[in-house]
Amino acid sequence: MSNIDTSAVELFKQKAVPVSIQVKEVKDMAEAIAYAIEVCDQKEFCQLLLSGCEQKLSDKGNEHCARATIKTIAAPGISDDDFAALEKQGKDKGFTVIRKGMRDHLAGIDVGFSTCNAAIAETATCVLECYGEDLRIATMICEVHVIAVKKSQIAKTSYDVEKYLYNLMSEGPMYTAFISGPSRTADIERVLTLGVHGPLELHVALMEA
Repeated sequence: MSNIDTSAVELFKQKAVPVSIQVKEVKDMAEAIAYAIEVCDQKEFCQLLLSGCEQKLSDKGNEHCARATIKTIAAPGISDDDFAALEKQGKDKGFTVIRKGMRDHLAGIDVGFSTCNAAIAETATCVLECYGEDLRIATMICEVHVIAVKKSQIAKTSYDVEKYLYNLMSEGPMYTAFISGPSRTADIERVLTLGVHGPLELHVALMEA
């Protein structure tokens, strides 16, 4: 999957619209990181917790809300160099940038930033090898998830990533996530609701390289 299939890229962008994926085309990882910082800077605080703010909180709850005035970006799965760049830009904005200890931030991750291992155009699906607990938590409980996807990683159909998935599964047990848009459910009185089981928003930073 080293060559770019331009028709698959266009199909991915088309299919991203109905599943509420916000696609931003960027040049490289540096621009993807800058985009994640921009998304975090523009989002509101505590979007998933606002409905409980009118309630009387415990001392521990009040302590958490005091910390919630500082935004948090979690990026446990990226390289050391990329994390260093993300951390520097985040600190310049006053953000907390973390890559481990996600259990200590279960109700306070504003943006999760991760990289894609493969993508499927026909369903606008990002495939992530979630090999560690911190990565699984960061991509599930963040309010906004930003995924960096290389255009060369986009295959047209699920059958086109069959060999990749077979080789991955042959290595042993693996938690692999297939992500197509933000979390959504219609279980509650058949009303479509976003952010119930995961992020409110999914952004794809679509990289040339």
